[in-house]
Amino acid sequence: MQNILGLIYGLVYGVSHVVPGLSGGTFLVIFGCYDLVCEAFALNFSIIKKHFFFLMFFGIGTVGGLVAFVHAITFLFNGYAIQTNLFFMGLILGGIPLIIKVATREEQFKPECLLPFILGLAVVISLFVMQKTGVFASGATQDADFIQIIRFASYSFIAAIAMILPGISGAFVLVAFGVYDIFIVALKELDLMVLVPAIAGILLGVVAGARLVLFIMKKYKLILYSAIIGMVIGSVVPLYPDGFGLNTASLAGIGCLLLGGWVSIIMGKKEVSDI
Repeated sequence: MQNILGLIYGLVYGVSHVVPGLSGGTFLVIFGCYDLVCEAFALNFSIIKKHFFFLMFFGIGTVGGLVAFVHAITFLFNGYAIQTNLFFMGLILGGIPLIIKVATREEQFKPECLLPFILGLAVVISLFVMQKTGVFASGATQDADFIQIIRFASYSFIAAIAMILPGISGAFVLVAFGVYDIFIVALKELDLMVLVPAIAGILLGVVAGARLVLFIMKKYKLILYSAIIGMVIGSVVPLYPDGFGLNTASLAGIGCLLLGGWVSIIMGKKEVSDI
């Protein structure tokens, strides 16, 4: 059971990094393995040893989801954009009760938790609005190869930190920097000029991001989770599909929304700590 869960959670985590607007960190919280994966990313070897097989299958699922879905994303969003977006919205919304449950195991929310909640919500929505209104630069520049390598590594480093934070999409960060299409093509064509510096940046970013999250978690857990819940709720906004209305696709999309919520609730019932 542990290996199967690790594979499924990793698969969803990998897929989330291909879709702008989806947050891998959000799904880790929903599935009840956020703390565990952060500890592994932060290179806590005692945790890695204790949950080795779960983490191994999680890694396999992550790579599998990333590689497999990079070829499917164009098909799904070109042909079934409304249904696909609403399914992911269902996954996120269905997991919010579990996030609240995890956050309040030791103490209940306090009035001072309202501010980080609002800030978390505002950060995600602001990033989305700025991207939609063209605030961020788009497109790649024709820099020398060395400069390009530094750029790809730097962008990947920042995106990798976003991969750890619930509610923030690593793919969305790449869109904001104008290199999302470049990274997708590089994955499809195995362009090492892009992938090698990108992988280096990702490895450094996930370690740095995980250690930062764990540091804050130990001192300000409830405050951090308040911000996380705000970011998770905010992450639903970029997924609202264009063209939603009185049409067949929207009707099917509502079914996908309910399916996503059901899947999230079912998968979130079994936490890694209970295995």
